[in-house]
Amino acid sequence: GLQACVELLDEEDGCIPSWICFSSVDGEHAPSGETFKDCLEIINKSDKVSAVGINCTPPQFIESLISKFKQMTEKAIIVYPNSGEVWDGKAKRWLPSKCFEDDKFETYATRWRDSGAKLIGGCCRTTPSTIQAISKVLKGKS
Repeated sequence: GLQACVELLDEEDGCIPSWICFSSVDGEHAPSGETFKDCLEIINKSDKVSAVGINCTPPQFIESLISKFKQMTEKAIIVYPNSGEVWDGKAKRWLPSKCFEDDKFETYATRWRDSGAKLIGGCCRTTPSTIQAISKVLKGKS
């Protein structure tokens, strides 16, 4: 999986920057079960991967994942978490869970930036108003 992706990127002649992001349901592992340490060791060997990130992951895991990633890579860190709801693939529906409202994203976005994230956005179940709230607070307009 990951090794093959990185090898394909490295074979490319062009210099189009790329990033690789991971989701996590436990804040410790990629969906494949690999540790982030193992994943970043592979990614760090590639000059073609300019950033690594965390996407579609509950917001409560993001800050600690940024800290972990900063210890393991010098590449830029990107985060775009989901709203905190959990997708049940078997039932094909979102499960009720701790959901982050836009004001929580405002608070957390500054913490994520201060922890080292270079790009911040939103994934599943976030809305345009969520992105607007993040943008406003990061531009200092809150």
